[in-house]
Amino acid sequence: MKKQITREQLESFRKSLNRKKYLSILLALFTLGVNIFAWFAFSANAGLELDATVASWDVEFKDNTGVIARDILVEVTKMKPGMPDFNKTIEIESKSDVPSTFSYDVLSFSLLGHTIDLTGITDVEDYLETYYPFAITFTSSKYALDPFDTVTFEVNIVWPFDSQTPLYYRQNEVYNYNNSFYYYTKSGSTYTETSIANQTAFNSQRDSLYLFKDDADSFFGMECAEYEANTGEACLVMNMRLLVEQDH
Repeated sequence: MKKQITREQLESFRKSLNRKKYLSILLALFTLGVNIFAWFAFSANAGLELDATVASWDVEFKDNTGVIARDILVEVTKMKPGMPDFNKTIEIESKSDVPSTFSYDVLSFSLLGHTIDLTGITDVEDYLETYYPFAITFTSSKYALDPFDTVTFEVNIVWPFDSQTPLYYRQNEVYNYNNSFYYYTKSGSTYTETSIANQTAFNSQRDSLYLFKDDADSFFGMECAEYEANTGEACLVMNMRLLVEQDH
């Protein structure tokens, strides 16, 4: 006798098939997800290994204290005419296997607590070397670096007592009036002494006034000593950034 299948049995069988189908889909999705994750992990590792073999890049900056950051601080105290020459030397070592270029930038410069705006100055190096009775200069042994090369960078400040040629220095916001100084105006290459009665008159004409070197020496010599005694800070402060960039 043929066995009859009841409606309840059919419904139970259908539900069982649906459960197996659902579990099969979940298993397939899980397997796919594992494979995708493994592919991405492999791709990431492969990319990292590839990047590491393209070019190594490392630069080391050193002064007499050891390894330093690329941003350097230059502070000069006890400034006066005839002072010992100031020197700060930095060794820059490229540990890269590709050629590179060295450069530097003066981020800020201040005298007697006055920060000088350098953004409007066309030639900052010329300004720092010639505008004041002391000269600030920068030298580099080279600017183009071969792989694993070294460059020597120096900041030098000199302040001689005398000059063989007459020198005059234009006034700016650093200077104050001093009734013992002689002030000059300039027309072409001729300097003419002019009478300045007080600080108010000095302020109103300051940008067109000049001091002879002896008076400029006296001003900074006295003012630097007084500023450092009153504040405990350096008379001259300069922040610089040293850069080494890969050639492309």
